[in-house]
Formats: sequence, structure tokens, C-alpha cells
Amino acid sequence: MERKVEPRESMDTSEDALIRQCQAGDKDAFGRLVKGCAGRAIGAAYVLLGNRDDAMEASQDAFVRAWRNIRRFDGRSRFYTWYSKVLRNVCISRLRRKRHPTVQMAVEPAGTAEHSDPSILAERNERAERIWQALRQLPLKHREILVMSHFQHMAYKDIAEALGIPIGTVMSRLHNARKALRDLLPKEFANHPAGTR
Repeated sequence: MERKVEPRESMDTSEDALIRQCQAGDKDAFGRLVKGCAGRAIGAAYVLLGNRDDAMEASQDAFVRAWRNIRRFDGRSRFYTWYSKVLRNVCISRLRRKRHPTVQMAVEPAGTAEHSDPSILAERNERAERIWQALRQLPLKHREILVMSHFQHMAYKDIAEALGIPIGTVMSRLHNARKALRDLLPKEFANHPAGTR
């Protein structure tokens, strides 16, 4: 009788091999893992911490901690899901030390010709700034679940594992976070994906 291959196994063979190499002490393999998820990590930390320098430091600190504990990674989840728990703890520690986080939004215009119209760019930047203002008003538990779902595109199962909560709680917390964000945004954002998803 043939063994049924789960989708994670067939998709992540290269990740699994890197993990095994890391657990054997291969720092180059860990570097390849880091390279694959560093952008997501910095983005997640940025949304939680509100400052690019703090986000970069937090993600770096979390990668160091992940390296130190790589032998504890048991392979039941993807590496990024496991790492996001470490990153979350680092960010929460930083927020506790820094009582009043502020988000410093840096909006970078798209480089295509169709998006080079200054009035379109100004409108897009204004909308982004309003969304960021609303996001930073949300409690941490709402901010982090929106980051995981909408910015990192994590599946409910992965979010549940990263936060240590049941999937049902993920769904209800995400619903409540979306509603809270929608309530903070002006009416013209009613059809915007960040306010309605």
C-alpha cells in the first residue's frame, strides 16, 4: 500500500533539507532559510513595532534566537510559522519596553509609468497613511492577526500555531480585528480590501 504524500511534504523538500542541515550546524543553510523569509519577517515586525530600524533589529534578534534553538524545530510546521512565534515574542518584548510605539510610514511609489501621476500617488499615499493610522490604534492582538493574515498571507492553521490559539479563535479574532479596523476607517474605505477582507 502506497503512503499518501501530504502537500507540505512535496512542496517543502528543499526547506526540509535546509532544516536538517541547520540542525547539523550548517550556518550557510540557515542563511538560505533566512534569505527566503527575511522580507516577510521585517515587514511583520515593522507593522507590529512601527519603526523600520526597530523592525530590522527585532527580526535579526529573532533569527539569532531561531538559530540557537533550531534543534528544537520538529518539522510539524513550516519554518516561517515556527520562526514567527519567535519574532512575535521578540516584538512583544520590545513593545513592553517601549510603552508608546509609533508607526512612521514610508510610502514608496510604484515605479511603473501608469502609477507616476502625482495626483494618483498622492491619493494612494494618503489612503495608506489613513490605514496605518487606523492600524496603530488597534490592540496588539488585532494588529498581529491582521499582519499574519493580510500582510504575510498565512493560513489560519499557521496563524493558530504561531499564536498558540485554536483555529476558531483565529477566525473570530480576525473577524473582530477587521471590524475594528473598518470602524476606524473613514466611510470611503468601505470597499477597500484592508477594511473589508
